Amino acid sequence: MGFAVSDELLGTVVPIVVYWIYSGMYMCLGSFENYRLHSKSDEEEKNLVSKLTVVKGVLFQQLLQAAVAILLFTATGGHAGASSQQPSSFIVLASQFVTAMLVMDTWQYFLHRYFHENKFLYRHLHSRHHRLVVPYAFGALYNHPLEGLLLDTVGGALSFMLSGMSPRTSIYFFIFCHHQNSGRPLWANSSWKPPSYFL
Repeated sequence: MGFAVSDELLGTVVPIVVYWIYSGMYMCLGSFENYRLHSKSDEEEKNLVSKLTVVKGVLFQQLLQAAVAILLFTATGGHAGASSQQPSSFIVLASQFVTAMLVMDTWQYFLHRYFHENKFLYRHLHSRHHRLVVPYAFGALYNHPLEGLLLDTVGGALSFMLSGMSPRTSIYFFIFCHHQNSGRPLWANSSWKPPSYFL
């Protein structure tokens, strides 16, 4: 008797695990001075929050994301318009991926811009994100929980639903998103920049 794990569960858990694996890899690279974008003293002096506070904030954000993902998979029956009967072709998967990227980037760009332009939202929500001046790889999701819900979680849900991807495809999409979020602020001083080979 085997132990079966659903794509919905994997779609909820795997991107979170990969987020921390990628973050750990980039943190290890940061122990080499020639790969650091900022010095350790900058990290200690400029950041207005501790690493522990950032870790707690990100874990809380990921808990909210997991809860929303489970609700979304339950509400859509696990498929946001994707057929569960037959596997999709590469062209269908690629178009779903591109659609999801466009939805996510558009949503996050305009909402992030609005958080900067609206003084009330900036002061009470978005400024929390800017307490992290020198970025940690794991700090990409550090923000106010309400901002995280609106910006990242709703953006991810819209990307999943509007692209019509399956839970299995969403695993790869959100791994890609987390990889981009974790590493983007840290690649500037690296001679090896994996995403630059593809984007």
